[in-house]
Amino acid sequence: MSHPDSDTQMAYYPIRVVSAETGVNAITLRAWERRYGLITPKRTAKGHRLYTEQDILLIRKVVALLNRGIPISQAQAMLANGEELPDAPVSSRGKPSQWQHYREQLHQAVQDFNNPQLTALFQEVSQFFPLEAALRFLFLPQYRHLQDNVTQTLGMARLRFYAAFLQARLAWRLSEQAEASDSGRPVVLLVNCTWEDDIQQLLLGTLLQQLGLQPMWFSGLLTPQQIGELLQTRHWQAALVQLGKNPTEMQLGQLQRLTQEQSLPLFVYGQPARLQGALLQHGLINLTDDLHDAALTIRDMLLSLEE
Repeated sequence: MSHPDSDTQMAYYPIRVVSAETGVNAITLRAWERRYGLITPKRTAKGHRLYTEQDILLIRKVVALLNRGIPISQAQAMLANGEELPDAPVSSRGKPSQWQHYREQLHQAVQDFNNPQLTALFQEVSQFFPLEAALRFLFLPQYRHLQDNVTQTLGMARLRFYAAFLQARLAWRLSEQAEASDSGRPVVLLVNCTWEDDIQQLLLGTLLQQLGLQPMWFSGLLTPQQIGELLQTRHWQAALVQLGKNPTEMQLGQLQRLTQEQSLPLFVYGQPARLQGALLQHGLINLTDDLHDAALTIRDMLLSLEE
């Protein structure tokens, strides 16, 4: 499966975006796939559906047939027989064909260190797409691209410029949503044991909010000892710790003591597979690199602990 950002000839869109663009809810899209074989989306390694622009165009044409009073079974037959289908109107707001245009705008804004253009683009895309989709298919791929090109002229400067912008937007979003949150929701501590930026952590916090949890993010580096002191200040339901790729035995031992003393689950993420055994031995729960799956794992585990 090609990543949507790495394939310049084909883009893929999650079911939430397709539903928003076509007006067909996700349940109906799945039913059309299972019962009628009208559309066959691609699948990620985790089984999530991804649609092409051709799929979206076909869905719009089916909707146009239904709006003319043609039943879904007849629409299926028309598709199977290769009959010419009516053209369907394409929404001008945030349509999937705009993704490449957004990518080009984003790339140019970063190249030019143009903060006002970045801000305007973030606000526009956020209006038309769920934040999760905008981050996954636009803003985070650009971040990874910059990480892969730090050795180029001004590469590190552009990475730091963009990381500062993205971190500020995610932190603001997290804080804004926290003001309106229900104080009775499970509280998850988000801390960083490295000098790396907090973008991945902030994204996880945003996803946890959407899943009904209450993340509390602390910016910058905290040592395991400082995290332990923090955990004593209130009742936390869980802690999410960002570790480097090569944590020391001392760090792992300190984190293990925290899980034992505080009796709470302690999650880490992005660790290489070779460390899985060592993490388990220290009582740490290693999450996958897929941040959406990581957020779901945290939510499900905390809900099971409440039962």
